[in-house]
Amino acid sequence: MLVSKKNILNIIPQRAPFVMIDKLLVANEVEGFKTSFQVQQDNVFIENNIVSEGALIENVAQTCAAGFGYVSQQKGNNEPQLGFIGAVSKLKVFGVAKSNDELITKVSVLSTFDRVSLIQGEVECDGEILLECQMKIVIT
Repeated sequence: MLVSKKNILNIIPQRAPFVMIDKLLVANEVEGFKTSFQVQQDNVFIENNIVSEGALIENVAQTCAAGFGYVSQQKGNNEPQLGFIGAVSKLKVFGVAKSNDELITKVSVLSTFDRVSLIQGEVECDGEILLECQMKIVIT
């Protein structure tokens, strides 16, 4: 683990109640980024004990934020970088997450041009893929 739940806010710009990752597990150019997130009962994205699909998309985006933030810190930049979802494409939802589930999210950077990165994201729970998508992420 690279960054614990205690320190995750040092590398992402999001704040409670919208934090959708707990730990940064991997962040490098070869393997991409990987996070974990334990869904709590009081999560703002839960309705009838089900996590919304939008929350899973946000989880992918925050995995990007954590990965890019960590890499940026390793280069000496101490402030989390702001980023925006420019587009979501090739979205496929295969299942849902519930409270108390642990989500493992993997992101691969497919290409980067200037401040825009095209990423491939995948959210899984208990070895089953819940969601996959591509996103264009714009880093400011």
